[in-house]
Amino acid sequence: DRKGNLWIGTNGGGLIYYDRKNQTFKQFKHDPNDPKSLSGNVIVSLCIDRENKLWIGTFYAGLNCYDGKTFTRYTNDPQDPRTVSDQSIWEIYEDTSGRLWIGTFSQGLDLFDRQTKTFTHYKAGDPNSVTGNYISELAEDSEGNLWVGTSVGVDLLTKSTGYFVHMASEAGNPASLSNNVVLDIKEDKQHNVWVGTNDGLNLYNKETKQQHLTSIMPDR
Repeated sequence: DRKGNLWIGTNGGGLIYYDRKNQTFKQFKHDPNDPKSLSGNVIVSLCIDRENKLWIGTFYAGLNCYDGKTFTRYTNDPQDPRTVSDQSIWEIYEDTSGRLWIGTFSQGLDLFDRQTKTFTHYKAGDPNSVTGNYISELAEDSEGNLWVGTSVGVDLLTKSTGYFVHMASEAGNPASLSNNVVLDIKEDKQHNVWVGTNDGLNLYNKETKQQHLTSIMPDR
């Protein structure tokens, strides 16, 4: 965080705060009797936004926001389409425009509206949307495009058009993605975009502006 201290998500032990100066730990756990406590103890993702609020993605317990005093919970209500689409939150990312994106385990990509406290959903099969409902990675490049890693390739939300472009592995095409299961996406200082998959590393060809990637895989 801004103080240089660490927030640690655990697999069953809730949220842990490490104070570097005092070398102390503070634990936050779910309290079934306190609706302002953490909603679940299995933490999958963390993000500190520009308002210095900590967003916490859990496994099967929804999304949480911690303002330094209390936890606000955002959980799925099947009867209300404005709620977060899934109870398992895999990725949380705030882009340079201040938009908060929520990647879920099985229900696609959500965009959170801070004013109305509601969520817009992007699911596989919908017009101008992601093609996979498991969101494994979210990243923004230097041009403001949002890269979405899924289990069926990469969906690129282009800032200039507002449309998603899909990139996937193509049989017989060595310039396509090496594998559709995307694990990580990063842009380096030279503005190259790298995509890590279940079958090696890929470098996106930005010069051609095409859905082609150069695969960099170990010898077999």
